[in-house]
Amino acid sequence: MPQTDRVTRKLLLLALTAAYAWVIWRMTLTPHVFSHAENALVLHAVAWVQHLPHGGWFTYDRTEFLANVAMFVPVGTIAALWLPRRWWIVGAVVAVVLSCGIEFAQAEYLPYRVADPRDVLSNGLGGLLGATLVGFVRSLLPDRRRPTRLHARTV
Repeated sequence: MPQTDRVTRKLLLLALTAAYAWVIWRMTLTPHVFSHAENALVLHAVAWVQHLPHGGWFTYDRTEFLANVAMFVPVGTIAALWLPRRWWIVGAVVAVVLSCGIEFAQAEYLPYRVADPRDVLSNGLGGLLGATLVGFVRSLLPDRRRPTRLHARTV
């Protein structure tokens, strides 16, 4: 890979990392995630799904758990993309460490937020899912470090 392609890739990854770090900060370390109207919309959506056939399992707590999983899939993905291809699993560890830091900050410094150990579990699952996706895709791609050997064909 030419040097300019590598630099461009790293700059794009840096921009993506910074943008998603802002999203994580906004969703976890600010006083209110949703406005009153947005929260009411979420509650109405959950109630609507619960009225569907077999929708009774869809509670607010489960919705929040699944949303936390989904929110940390990009964290595991981005972390794994920064790492060498064989270290993809460390992306999941990064997500768990970040989640532990967020929950600690919420418990110690943010009285308007509620720290919940279940968030570490759901965030860790999301990070594992994202990192695993990167590891799987990379396993399907040829390793750029190893040159492909061309074999001469004899007739």
